Amino acid sequence: MTKTTLLPRTYGKRDNFTKYSSSDNAFIKKLIWTYFLLLLFEGALRKWFLPGLSQGLLIVRDPIVIWVYYLSYSKGLFPIANRYIQKCFYWVVLAAILSFLINQSHPLTIVYGARTNFLHFPLIFVMARVLNWQDVINFGKAFLFLALPMTWIVAEQFQADRFDAINVAAGGTGHQIMTSGDRVRASGTFTFVSGIVFYYCFTVAYIIYGFLTNGVFPKWLLYLGTSATLLAMVTAGSRAVIAESLQVLACFAFLAYYKPNEFGKITASVFFLSAFTLILYSQVDLFKEGLNFLSLRFEEAANVEGNPVEAYFLRYFDIIVSPYYFNMWTDFFGNGLGSATRAGTALGYGVGGAELSWS
Repeated sequence: MTKTTLLPRTYGKRDNFTKYSSSDNAFIKKLIWTYFLLLLFEGALRKWFLPGLSQGLLIVRDPIVIWVYYLSYSKGLFPIANRYIQKCFYWVVLAAILSFLINQSHPLTIVYGARTNFLHFPLIFVMARVLNWQDVINFGKAFLFLALPMTWIVAEQFQADRFDAINVAAGGTGHQIMTSGDRVRASGTFTFVSGIVFYYCFTVAYIIYGFLTNGVFPKWLLYLGTSATLLAMVTAGSRAVIAESLQVLACFAFLAYYKPNEFGKITASVFFLSAFTLILYSQVDLFKEGLNFLSLRFEEAANVEGNPVEAYFLRYFDIIVSPYYFNMWTDFFGNGLGSATRAGTALGYGVGGAELSWS
């Protein structure tokens, strides 16, 4: 029998976590990759392939993440002393107790709410200790390689009628959220549009890193990711895809302070590549149609929310003040943990502002 050596479960703030990654963690890495692929394609299963199992597939990643936690804890890799995990756990426990005693919520609703708010959060810190730098790059390759088929689905959803099968909602009934011009907000392989918003944020981040660091990604893969992302921006039917991607690009400006020479060189390369892609796309009917639609979307939004900058800050301001706004229709302690989720509503009873991330 081989003797297992446990690693310490507490690390300094600036420790290099890659030194704890080795071939011994290969199975945990496979589980993380399985989690990642399910995250990308869970919506496709719930909408198109297994709609009858939509409710069960909602928690299909839960056993995997629990397995990852068990294995990482057994190897001394679970960050049990992490202050962010501890505080999140304490707040969830407190919310669960208040929901049961004061709101008298259904126990299963509380359990589901606790799962939503806490179960997947520690995985962020586990990944930091299990994955090495090459693993992170491999995830980037997956994002860039899948950008083209993801954008193809987004473009098909953009062109299709809202009642078309490709625009069906989870469970195989209904359709996606509508937007301007009687079109839907494309969701790609995800259940909701928020999925592609964050997908293209990661893609843009990897594109920037790929242009900054020679040889990390093949050039053809960077060009593919860039062109696919630009097309998705005009056909997604969501301003959030553009706004969140621009936030990632804004972080790129920090390079101007730290490495001004590289910033100028990379900016010129990205500018010419983007300009060339836009010129090429301007000859494509789908891109022109999407651009016209995007102009209509911004114009209609401007009539209600003001210019894009005002609309951007107004949206986040609304998210910040929403708990105080909804407090007008609820008690001080709200409606209970998990009551604003669809699954929580099915398990018990609940209303709330889940659309604005407050439940």
